[in-house]
Amino acid sequence: MSAQAVVRPERKIPEWKRREVEELSKLISSHKVVAVFKLTGLRANLIHEIRRKLRDIAILRVAKKTLFKIAAERAGKPELAKLVEDFKEPLGFIFSNTSAFKLKIILDKNRIPMHAKAGETADFDVTVPEMNTGLPPGPILSEFGKLGIPTKIEGGQIWIAKDTVVAKRGDVISPELASLLARLDIKSVLKGVVIEKAYEDGVILTREQLEIDLERFSEDLRSAHQQAVLLSVELGYVTRETITPLLVKCAMEAKALAIEAEIPSKETIEDILRAAEAKAQALKTAAKIE
Repeated sequence: MSAQAVVRPERKIPEWKRREVEELSKLISSHKVVAVFKLTGLRANLIHEIRRKLRDIAILRVAKKTLFKIAAERAGKPELAKLVEDFKEPLGFIFSNTSAFKLKIILDKNRIPMHAKAGETADFDVTVPEMNTGLPPGPILSEFGKLGIPTKIEGGQIWIAKDTVVAKRGDVISPELASLLARLDIKSVLKGVVIEKAYEDGVILTREQLEIDLERFSEDLRSAHQQAVLLSVELGYVTRETITPLLVKCAMEAKALAIEAEIPSKETIEDILRAAEAKAQALKTAAKIE
């Protein structure tokens, strides 16, 4: 009895997957920077808002990691698979022609205020303003009291008696405070897209490598500029930044030399006479001593 080979039908790839791979491949090919971010904890409306803010800077796309890898192969950049290989959670993708460092700064600046969950850290000082809460008196009054928020009752509603800071930047939001802030519609945390990895010019950059202390960087840059100008002036190197201090330095040195050589001019005559008078006084004093 001869065995017959079993021919399995070729698995048909869904059309939506084909389109997705094709679109991802085009995005990879047309952008110099590709970055990934975690979708965990990000609401759809938040992603939509960030996508709107970055409309002319970057394209945000949610896609399956397997399809992204196939698209990277087709775009001739198989190394992009390293962007997704360490993550088990769903990812979003960013495609841009802006530097990855600048892109991170833009994303940080465009974080959106949101209600805090218990255990999260306040991103700025949180103030409960003087206002009508619209809430009726009841057990909630004790919650205001525990949190040190002064209240009063007017017209059968709870009013906040004065502006009250309930959390400083960096403070952990307690469950009680998180619940109360949500009821008062007061936001205390900033949410946004955080780049976990980015690909640019053949290099994979991690989240840590993309962190830049702008304040410290600006200070270092100012200090380096000042030191460079001082060195250039000392060496007599002429540039747009050094020409004025060089001329001032030359004028001061020329004047000092002219005074030392007793060459009279409008600029030196007073100093020469003052020096001569000082010498005469010194001689007079020396003569008296003798």
